[in-house]
Amino acid sequence: MNPIENYGELMWKIRSRFDVIEALRQSDSDPFSRAESAAFHGRKIVEAIAFACLVAVDNGLKIIPRDAKGQWNAEAIFKNLKSKNITALPSPSNIRQATLEEQMTDGANVTIEGIPEKRLTTEELIEIYKRLHAWLHELNPYSYQGHSEFYTQKSGTLWADLEKLHLFIERHFISIRGAAFFCVLRDTQDRKTKVIPLTKQEA
Repeated sequence: MNPIENYGELMWKIRSRFDVIEALRQSDSDPFSRAESAAFHGRKIVEAIAFACLVAVDNGLKIIPRDAKGQWNAEAIFKNLKSKNITALPSPSNIRQATLEEQMTDGANVTIEGIPEKRLTTEELIEIYKRLHAWLHELNPYSYQGHSEFYTQKSGTLWADLEKLHLFIERHFISIRGAAFFCVLRDTQDRKTKVIPLTKQEA
């Protein structure tokens, strides 16, 4: 697949996992089991975001760092790109038609507006990834006195982390050297996941 097909496939999978998380949130089944399952999907979402960063790098630089290409661990991918000074994180954003003034001044047809309050840093994504991992192992009975204690201590943070991930990725822009994608997980018209390729035009 080419980069836009790769990116679209990853975003569709992320959207599907958020749909499952929402169904789990609304379910009346055992709270611990719901949270445990949601954490599993959340961890995979972070991994898909890391893979999406690699696709964006491929789209902009036409090459992926060899020591990151075969990785599956999101933390390792994020750290690898950062160590090479490659900034490749999605930026929560809205897209709109450019105003007449913007068209006259910048020659732009559309304007991307960032949403700073929804952004996550590389370090924040890694910390969320680590917290989600804590749900994926059977509890050691010498560490917690049952699932109820673990759930009470960690469920609030879990659901908050999943909401942060959703706000971070639901509408975003990602760009490397002027080659970019704008993505919506659920289009307002038909609710489909869409990825739009964008290219920076030099004035």
